Amino acid sequence: MKKKWFKIGLIILLATLVSSIALAADQQEILNRLDYLQDKLKKQQEIIEQLKKNIEIYQENVAENIEDTVYEKIAKAEPKNNIKISRAIDSLKLQGDLRLRYEYRDRDKEVGDDDSRDRMRTRFRLGGIWVNSGENWEVAAGLATGDDSATSTNDTWSKDRFFETGDIRLDYAYAKHKLNKFTFTAGQQKNPFKTTWLLWDSDVRPAGFTANYDRDSFFITAGGYDVMQYGDNFGSLYAGQMGSRLNSGNLKILLALAYYDYDGIFEHHERPNKDYEFNIADLYLSVKFPVDKTKFNIYGQVFNNFGADGDDGEGVLGGSDLDPEEESRRRPFFPGRRPPMPDDIGGLDPEDESLGWVIGLDTKIKKIKLGYSYLQVGADSCVGGLKDQDFGDGVNPTDIKGHKVKAGYNVTDHFSVGITALFYEALELDDQDKANLYQMDMKYKF
Repeated sequence: MKKKWFKIGLIILLATLVSSIALAADQQEILNRLDYLQDKLKKQQEIIEQLKKNIEIYQENVAENIEDTVYEKIAKAEPKNNIKISRAIDSLKLQGDLRLRYEYRDRDKEVGDDDSRDRMRTRFRLGGIWVNSGENWEVAAGLATGDDSATSTNDTWSKDRFFETGDIRLDYAYAKHKLNKFTFTAGQQKNPFKTTWLLWDSDVRPAGFTANYDRDSFFITAGGYDVMQYGDNFGSLYAGQMGSRLNSGNLKILLALAYYDYDGIFEHHERPNKDYEFNIADLYLSVKFPVDKTKFNIYGQVFNNFGADGDDGEGVLGGSDLDPEEESRRRPFFPGRRPPMPDDIGGLDPEDESLGWVIGLDTKIKKIKLGYSYLQVGADSCVGGLKDQDFGDGVNPTDIKGHKVKAGYNVTDHFSVGITALFYEALELDDQDKANLYQMDMKYKF
């Protein structure tokens, strides 16, 4: 019995030993295979890295060959239009616009038959700014269509001759120097003062010198300008404006107070009576804010000529102490000008007609622009030859009231169409014409 159990134990021992030897052999084979796979993977990784390096070297060689070829072609090419820019100029910016306008005016005349006028007009403007950042200077100059009027750059089609061609004139030319927060401008320049479209026509380019200090929320602008040459002397304008900007989130508020003082030479030649002066104060306010996807701009301006003086009928539209020749010279600027007359039959007191104001709203909804404004311009509130030329056309530049309505659409980023309607009549004089003026525009900016 003992031999039997001995044999069984021996068999079990041999089986266990054989199994252990077999298992050890399998594990060694697995380890060998893992070593083999790791070695093979390492070699493949080395091959991939070498291929990457070869590709990078190839790309660099191709790029260098292309660059060399391009430079070689450029060097061999003969330039047909070679424009060289002075070393004093770091950059040159060109910009401008072309506007085509159809204009129709319907006038209700107090004397004679009513009349109407329609015409086609072109405005073309091109300007450049040359910048020298190292010396903080920039020089700008612009060309524009139109005649020598300060308040228009429009050229009327075929005005006097068949298919008449228009004139191109110097619109502005100035130099500007910046020093920290200060800016100094000399020459004929774009209007440096914050204003609405009414008090200053957008085409007016003051000729003179301007100094400006701008510190984010606060600014001051002051200048002296040559307004008109009278024989051997010239009449001047001295002006100053101070203002503040308030930005809170999407709300932007601009408030500015200005004062315009015309000198004695200008007043001597332009005043309607010997006691009259042109001393105009102006308050301007603009409030911009968005509502959802619509942008709003509410603006207002009030101006008063504190120098308007004289008896009834001695303002710019109601008589003067000038000689007949001087009276005749001024009549084109003030077609309603007439001999002195008492207030009860139409004469105006200059002190009572010294105020002008406008209030308006502009909106933009995606590509659509809309605007409306109402205004009153007293007969003696401003210099009529410098205010907006269109409002009052065919009636009078001052002593005028009415509405302005406009709408526009941006067809593309640079091309737009629009229509403007002006409805105006005399503010105080009861024997003046009434008129409606319509303008339809196509404009491309570049």
